[in-house]
Amino acid sequence: MFFNHQQNIRIVHAANILSGFLMLLVFLFNSPVNAVAQEPGQIQPDTIGAITDSLNQSADSLKADTLAASEKIKEKGILEAPVIYASEDSFIISMGEQKTYLFKDASVDYQNISLKANYIEFNIGTNTVIASGMVDSAGLIAGKPIFKQGADEYDSDTIRYNFESHKGIIKNIITKQGDGYLHSTRTKRLEDGEIHISKGKYTTCDDPHPHFYIRLTKAIAIPKDKILSGPAYMVMEDIPLPLALPFGFFPNTTTRSSGLIIPTYGEEQTRGFYLRNGGWYFALNDYFDLTLLGSVYSRGTWGLSGSSVYKVNYKFNGRFNAEFVKNQVKDDPEYVESSDFKITWNHSQDAKANPSQRFSASVNFSTHAYDKNQSYNINEYLTNTKSSSISYSKTWEGSPFNLTANLQHSQNSKNNTVNLSLPIMAFNMNRVYPFRGKNDDGKYNWFENIQVSYAAKLENRINATDSTLFTKKTLENMSNGFSHSIPISLTNIKILHNFVNITPGISYNGVLYTKYIQKTPVYTDTSLYINEIRIDTIDRVTYAQSLSASLSISVNPKFYGNYQSTKPNSYVAIVRHVMSPSASFSFSPDMSGVMPNYYRTLATNGSVTQPLETEEYSVYEGQIYGTPSVNGRSGSLSLRLNNTLEMKVRPKNDTTGELKKVSILDNLNFSTGYSPFVDHYHWSNLAMTGSTTLFEKKVNVQFSTVFNPYALDSSGNKVDKYLIKEDGKLFRTTNARITIGFDLKSAAGDKKESLSTTAPEGEPRGESNPTLDALNESPAYYGDYVDYDIPWTLRVDYSWAYTKERLTPSFTHTIRLGGDISLTPKWKISMNTGYDFIAKAFTMTNINFHRDLHCWEMRFSVVPFGERRSYSFSISAKSSILRDVKYNKSQSWRDNF
Repeated sequence: MFFNHQQNIRIVHAANILSGFLMLLVFLFNSPVNAVAQEPGQIQPDTIGAITDSLNQSADSLKADTLAASEKIKEKGILEAPVIYASEDSFIISMGEQKTYLFKDASVDYQNISLKANYIEFNIGTNTVIASGMVDSAGLIAGKPIFKQGADEYDSDTIRYNFESHKGIIKNIITKQGDGYLHSTRTKRLEDGEIHISKGKYTTCDDPHPHFYIRLTKAIAIPKDKILSGPAYMVMEDIPLPLALPFGFFPNTTTRSSGLIIPTYGEEQTRGFYLRNGGWYFALNDYFDLTLLGSVYSRGTWGLSGSSVYKVNYKFNGRFNAEFVKNQVKDDPEYVESSDFKITWNHSQDAKANPSQRFSASVNFSTHAYDKNQSYNINEYLTNTKSSSISYSKTWEGSPFNLTANLQHSQNSKNNTVNLSLPIMAFNMNRVYPFRGKNDDGKYNWFENIQVSYAAKLENRINATDSTLFTKKTLENMSNGFSHSIPISLTNIKILHNFVNITPGISYNGVLYTKYIQKTPVYTDTSLYINEIRIDTIDRVTYAQSLSASLSISVNPKFYGNYQSTKPNSYVAIVRHVMSPSASFSFSPDMSGVMPNYYRTLATNGSVTQPLETEEYSVYEGQIYGTPSVNGRSGSLSLRLNNTLEMKVRPKNDTTGELKKVSILDNLNFSTGYSPFVDHYHWSNLAMTGSTTLFEKKVNVQFSTVFNPYALDSSGNKVDKYLIKEDGKLFRTTNARITIGFDLKSAAGDKKESLSTTAPEGEPRGESNPTLDALNESPAYYGDYVDYDIPWTLRVDYSWAYTKERLTPSFTHTIRLGGDISLTPKWKISMNTGYDFIAKAFTMTNINFHRDLHCWEMRFSVVPFGERRSYSFSISAKSSILRDVKYNKSQSWRDNF
């Protein structure tokens, strides 16, 4: 070999087009022949001039040539970053062929371009690099080329790439394109990044030998855009299927793009053949999208829906969905038609967006008919109540003022009632101490403990059924009002060694209503006796006010009881009982002499000349905030007793000596009250509630009971007579309830308790089950994602309840079981069932079978009996990009009727 100045000039000329890879050659051509690269090296712009050689040239002459080359490279701005190279074995320079060879685990990196292979050959004359694997000692090809440029990656047998034209030829390529993988026998890469493919495969299976693929006779892949192909057909386990297309189109983008949503198809016995949830997806911009879907049934039913997902980073995000279904069967006159709709909206604001104001929404509203006719979610079908809230809050920093506004909704699907508050607005001033100075030393005179606050509230209420919600009559019956109050109190008055707290106060209250009532007795024409009471509603804006004084006295002692074992090795070391009784009495004097009177006397029985019975009523009876003043004096006594019981034990086989706290009773509470100034029923019910946990908090136990001290008459009506006088019993039990629930899971499941309730990012989800979409209540399930790593889980909920408000008691007695088991790392079975001991029948039961088929998944779900008896079988590709490659077979619960 001979290295001279002319060859050095050719290197500099080639550097104008070879970019960073030529920097490697500058080093290689000024290095010993057959040199061994033991460690990775890199060439920096300021070190090129220091490169020397060991060839048969003078050091000074060669250094001068190298410096001249580096200056011309810098003038052209070729070297913009370090060139990093490495090879485990060696690199060889052939001066005659103008080629450089790198062997075994060779790599060359420059900026966003990386090439790795066991063999790399660079031709400086043609500006071409060739990379391939090499035969190892076992006779196999090892170290096949991996070429990366930015986000694009190519695995292949051989790569030929020209750095001047940016074109390449790749044989037996495997490249990831979006969510799929592209295989090709022979591939051309053009300068714009387009990939032209011959005899290719497209699949979402990441196995080198894919389990399924779409055979492409020829195709063009446009990076971050799409893949277009000529004639294509499906291949499953290397067996061609009779599923062919004249051309193919596959999305290939990391960003969202608009497109067609293919509907699902099937048949229901009642509503006929259907195309369901087909439409168009609009990727409007980076902040929100829009999905419009439609459904149609052959016997007349149709539906429309629209949904949008939006997000602005560091500000807010949310999801909105609205759906309407006209449920009808035109050729069946006995079919009950309905107009069903559902609206859901979730909106949350980033906590950092605006600390002084916040807006959030959680809306879940649907008609009862929608839940019955359209919901494919059994949890929704079993839920009897729904609620929604839209709220806005504003605080002013450095001031006690705040503003809140809420829209609230609740509904009961059992009786179809809907309650709306549109809106509830509140303006409040937190309590302030007007007589305290700026220098607060914690010591106050009595007048410095006077506190003042302000509260104002505006509300509109609608109570109706879902079928009459938007009628004129419902809007006319809307209740509304405004209320505000200014309470002033003196706090921190303690007597008897701080044992008793006394709080005197005075409060101004005002209400504003748009109507009030007037009751009038209606007499018979002949006898002039009272026949009925007529109630008239007068639509007029009125303001009512009151000034009330109050005095409250409270006692809140605490008693402790400890038992300590005298045995040094006793398992139970200490038992502790904490008892917290409390009593509070409040009293307000009669202020009717100094304030307006809003109460009227009404004759309810007798004649015009001689009324036999009368009653007092308020003209604001039934209004939102009631009457601002009390008719006469008022007062109440509240009694409460709270208990907790715990112990400390010595853990077995523990040598540290530390005691472990174990709860026996988390709480056992009793409460009641007495009203001395009311005419009837002075005592309120005695309520008992309690809860505890067992077996290291694996079992939760809750219980409650309500006792009533008053007797019943022969018709079952409560009378103002104490039960102990009538029947010799102190109380009668009106309500009792006990619930026991526990979760069990395998040791592997305990380790995953900290997982989010959503599927891990990037995991395939597959298509949701159209019939049994959300039955998976087990910790091993996150929506449609199935966690096979949790071997088994079990959830048991037991409930017993007793109610006897009148003469006839009623009971509920149920048990609910749910869980799953992984038979193998790829098989999982889950089940939810229950039993009603009163009805002596099983409640809603569901069994799910899941099979992980690597790039596919199989699901079989069945409700074996009951009103929602149905089944659904599906086998589909996991990837969302080929979610329509599936087979479904199902029987709808509608076919049971």
